[in-house]
Amino acid sequence: MVLGGMRARTRALVTAVLAATLAALALTATGTPAAADDGAQADAYYAAVAKASAGRAATPEQENANVAAALGGVTARGGLQPFAAADADPSKFIDGDLASDAVFFNGTAWNETQIQTFLNSKVATCAGTNPTCLKSYTTATVAKAADAECNGYAAAASQNAAHIIATVATSCGINPVVLIVLLQKEQGLVTSTAPTQDAYDFATGWNCPDTDLGCSTNDADTTGFFNQVYGAAWQFKRYGVGTDFDWFPVGKVSPVRYNLDAGCGSKQVAIQNKATAALYYYTPYTPNQASLDSYPGEGDDCSAYGIRNFWMLFNAWYGSSTAGSVPSSQRVSGADRFFTAAAISQAAFPSPTPGTLTVFVANGLDFPDALAAAPAAAKAGGPLLLTMPGAVPAATFAELQRLKPAKIYVAGGPAVITQAVLDQLATVQAGQSVERIYGGSRFDTSIQISEKIFGTSAGAHTAYLASGLGFPDALSAGGAAGAHGQPVILVNGGLTAADQGTVDALVAMGITSVKIVGGTSIISPDFEASLRNLHFTVTRVWGSDRFATSMVVNQDAFGGSPTPAAYFASGTTFPDALAGAAWAGGTHSPLLVTQAGCLYAGSAEIALRSPALTTLGGAAALGDKVGALQVCQ
Repeated sequence: MVLGGMRARTRALVTAVLAATLAALALTATGTPAAADDGAQADAYYAAVAKASAGRAATPEQENANVAAALGGVTARGGLQPFAAADADPSKFIDGDLASDAVFFNGTAWNETQIQTFLNSKVATCAGTNPTCLKSYTTATVAKAADAECNGYAAAASQNAAHIIATVATSCGINPVVLIVLLQKEQGLVTSTAPTQDAYDFATGWNCPDTDLGCSTNDADTTGFFNQVYGAAWQFKRYGVGTDFDWFPVGKVSPVRYNLDAGCGSKQVAIQNKATAALYYYTPYTPNQASLDSYPGEGDDCSAYGIRNFWMLFNAWYGSSTAGSVPSSQRVSGADRFFTAAAISQAAFPSPTPGTLTVFVANGLDFPDALAAAPAAAKAGGPLLLTMPGAVPAATFAELQRLKPAKIYVAGGPAVITQAVLDQLATVQAGQSVERIYGGSRFDTSIQISEKIFGTSAGAHTAYLASGLGFPDALSAGGAAGAHGQPVILVNGGLTAADQGTVDALVAMGITSVKIVGGTSIISPDFEASLRNLHFTVTRVWGSDRFATSMVVNQDAFGGSPTPAAYFASGTTFPDALAGAAWAGGTHSPLLVTQAGCLYAGSAEIALRSPALTTLGGAAALGDKVGALQVCQ
């Protein structure tokens, strides 16, 4: 474990628990690191700072200075000089996606020649001779037997550093730049012109618990440049492939401490891949905001720097550490709600066959009719586009011309969408059909849409009931209902019993089960009870607020199963989610309405079961951190 952020007041805590954990530093008879931490819980893991045969040699101050040397030196005040590389940007730091598996476990990312060229570029002339600097350093290597983590290593009397790094990286399947970064951040070896022998003996900080006792100086199996490089690679690979490390499970949200001191608190982190989990096992502290804000300097007494410094240096020297991340993330947006809906349609139907699609068009300035239209569009196999009440926006008309639909349904009566809009829509292409679906109220319009698209022949036995007096709950219901081919019917939840129109529609469509979306303040208990009395199976899905309700709706709809995609839309405005619900439903995937800058933990875990994440709308509606699965704290 590399405890990259321990400050003086926390070192005493380490010393207090060290006696109980020194046994975990034991090695096997062949010199391979022994299994440690097996079955440990998170608290024990943080307490047992010497476990897993990993550690750190440098103090936080030394480590920061080593990174400073790599990224441009120190300022007159002693702080680190900022590095301007595009990928080494603290604003791009994602706590749950430190590195992609594709990057981190690429053992052949750089070959020996590339490594040697890189080392040469960092030091012009070696000042020291015994030992010399890293670019010219040679040492004996020892034999390592192949095991589950690495393919072993053949001993040699003398090999240079670049050869050792390249060969170990290939053997263990760890990106060689991971090892190069460790060599710099722990001991400054890459840029030092006259390193000490101790710097080589404890080159990666492996088997150097972050305690006042420091590194084990009498262990021939762990000290020395070769052992340090091989041991670090082995350890990272074990964290990546081992099944006995389970307190940072991939695809789950877990608390990661800011510091060994539990009083500093922890952060909920959505662990997206094995590489990120491995880095947290090796350096189990995520940087707090003070650490990130102060980069490249020091934050507060609870700040840690190991993960931060590793991430910054790796991205500066190699490029993006997260290239090829799974899940992948994209944003689909336009200049306004109409352009965004058109962009969503383009993403959902990139190559439409002319004369085949059914498209729904709804008022983009008000929500009621579009709420029921979204799952209907998904059922009909087409997109939902938005219009002005009295004219078709240019973005919508252009998208319709691209789609060349066979059928256009207009959701809403003449008071909501004028006849002039239908006349414009009729000119999109010859031979298409334009039909208005509406009722005497928003509630009746939702019934008319549902009966039109989800008649008894459609085979839907379940319907979602959501309040038509607000949009948040119905937005989440739209994606879930559409994914399962089920309608959303808007109701007046303040009634003391289900209205006859709703009941008649449910019976006419053959619905036997209903899901009430929202709490009892949204749809009354009496409304629910009246449906039960009519022998409908009733399930209420709701949360403490609109964002929690969205999470619960999608947990109910998708369980723990993987989904093809996951979509995020603002829960404080409605336009982007309307078109997004039709897309999500069409791909049988969740639509999660969320806050502007983060996701609830449960929503993040739903999203982690998808290989593709899509944020709907511009950054003013939802920030980039949402697509990066930043968990609300």
